[in-house]
Amino acid sequence: MQFIIQCVVSTEGLCCGLHNPADPDAGPKNFTFDGAYFTESTTEGIYNDVAFPLVESVLEGYNGTVFAYGQTGCGKSFTMQGVTDPPTQRGIIPRSFEHIFEVIQTTENMKFLVLASYLEIYNEEIRDLLGTDVKKKLDLKEHPDKGVYVQGLSQHPVHNTSECEELMERGWKNRSTGATLMNADSSRSHSIFTITLEMLETAGESDAIRSGKLNLVDLAGSERQAKTGATGDRLKEATKINLSLSALGNVISALVDGKSKHIPYRDSKLTRLLQDSLGGNTKTLMVACLSPADNNYDESLSTLRYANRAKNIKNKPKINEDPKDAMLREYQEEIRKLKDMLEKQGPQETIVSVAPDESVLQEEREKVRREYEEKMEQMKRDMMAEQENNALLQANMENLRKQYEDQISDIQVKEVKVHQQQQQQQQQQQQPHVGGNIHSQPNEDFLYEDDFEEDGPDNNTLQGPGSSMVPGLTPGRGTAVGLSSPRNLLSVGIGTERTNTPSGGTVMVGSNNMMNTMQNEALKRYVQLDSL
Repeated sequence: MQFIIQCVVSTEGLCCGLHNPADPDAGPKNFTFDGAYFTESTTEGIYNDVAFPLVESVLEGYNGTVFAYGQTGCGKSFTMQGVTDPPTQRGIIPRSFEHIFEVIQTTENMKFLVLASYLEIYNEEIRDLLGTDVKKKLDLKEHPDKGVYVQGLSQHPVHNTSECEELMERGWKNRSTGATLMNADSSRSHSIFTITLEMLETAGESDAIRSGKLNLVDLAGSERQAKTGATGDRLKEATKINLSLSALGNVISALVDGKSKHIPYRDSKLTRLLQDSLGGNTKTLMVACLSPADNNYDESLSTLRYANRAKNIKNKPKINEDPKDAMLREYQEEIRKLKDMLEKQGPQETIVSVAPDESVLQEEREKVRREYEEKMEQMKRDMMAEQENNALLQANMENLRKQYEDQISDIQVKEVKVHQQQQQQQQQQQQPHVGGNIHSQPNEDFLYEDDFEEDGPDNNTLQGPGSSMVPGLTPGRGTAVGLSSPRNLLSVGIGTERTNTPSGGTVMVGSNNMMNTMQNEALKRYVQLDSL
């Protein structure tokens, strides 16, 4: 059986054309990019045209990202990793190593610190390819200053190109790969090799620090199960790969749309890690790899549309440096522009062009420093005012709490008084009742008769003034109580028993019958004696 495969991809200048094998008479679908390269192109040419300026900007303090995208088996890893022979086909990653350390070796008055890390995203799990345990799962974190980062990811200092290549080779061996019908050594994970640079200027009085970061991303290819024949673990891997690439496409679409209020960076760990590279503080280069075969027409068309949307993303890169150094650099740039303008005006002008000397730069430094200190002082004053307001609020709250406690205490005191009054009233109600007054004329006898209920054997006393008691007096029903008043004394008694009490005294009969004794002009008066 003979298979005939046609080439459906063509390039002309910066334009890439794709021919539909099902409609040979139709013209190609053309897409324009910053560069278009066919099969005869070399990785060296691609790097010099599009990757070299990006790596150069990283050495100036910018963040940069290069990532390859395309279907499985179309040459993504070959573009990023390359081969050692021939040298012209060395990949973008090793060429970036050479570029960085060549600049470091030729730069004067500058100190560099270079760190390297290598990770992969396998089945939505982040692994450190240079760590002691390459199977250990790592977590994504976010910091206000550092942004999104991988907690526990190892960083290795490197001093030359060979050390970087050794780390890349070591991590490549730990990377997850597998065989499919379309690729015998298919990448089953996304990998990111990151180079972090810190640069310290040693010239001049101030030590300006800048930092740059280069992310070199090799994405796993999108797959169709019908073509790859993936089953079992390979099918599971392909599902996760397609999901993460789909999330990447959604992020790109939302960024290009301009109307979306939410960018779904959190839908995948890949998009979360590349958040700064997509619409953030990074210069980004996307290499879209195509298969020229006619049986991959649909995948190639999808990749071209994918890349065409991605090129419309507007990033906002800036140099990573101290704000004071950035402001000073802007002033120096403004001085340089003014100097150029004065020089262009020629000698006929009366304006004298004066080149800035060290004193002028020192004045600019002092001005920047004063502005910085004034802003810091203002922030301190604002903070002190806020603390005073907080203290006043605390004092007001304390006074309100004290007033509340005082009011509660007053209410409790009133409750105690009311309780005491109630007890007094109850005690008064339990005391014997004064049934009435007995009035008599001096030296005259007074007789009061009434019926008394017998109180019982324990209350058979007649009590006179001064708590004097006459025992044996037991009032009963029909008993007569007689009182006589010789010499201003009232003689009180029951039957033949008598006791004397002065005028104004109190006589109790039993336990509940009480009467007051008084003398007046009336010869006889009868007063009702109430019984409680």
